[in-house]
Amino acid sequence: MEADPCRVHAYLYLVERPASESDIAGALDLDGAAVTAALAYLVRWRMVQSVGASLWQVGGDPWDMLMSALEARRQEEIAPALATLRGCRDAALRDKLDPSVRRRIGAVLDLAEDLAAIDTQARRLSPQFLRQMVGLSGRAARFMDRTFGSRRDKR
Repeated sequence: MEADPCRVHAYLYLVERPASESDIAGALDLDGAAVTAALAYLVRWRMVQSVGASLWQVGGDPWDMLMSALEARRQEEIAPALATLRGCRDAALRDKLDPSVRRRIGAVLDLAEDLAAIDTQARRLSPQFLRQMVGLSGRAARFMDRTFGSRRDKR
């Protein structure tokens, strides 16, 4: 996320109440156009809501905010990406491209389809279960970093 939308989102989250565009601009020392653009970006990703007369707010639960943003990205990106990759695969077959090119396109398509399938199944799980799984996985990953060191430490 770009800096201005990130700052606007953080401000709205931290103030815990609806705020006007002028309140946001004053608090963050942004001009009105920057605030308007940031809010438009956040609306597009379902990360902010308009409430009342020119007031804006974000949800109070970080998990709900994440899920809203993921759903917006899912709708805007996954289906078009799969369609594009399938079109590339079909064109590669139709145009009899080099087998190595077809294999590489197929590998990317397989990965994208696998991730889409995982996403579809994950959405069947309850939000509470997903929270628990993410929390447990995060704790396990941090434990492994402390025990074995981070891969970033070895670069």
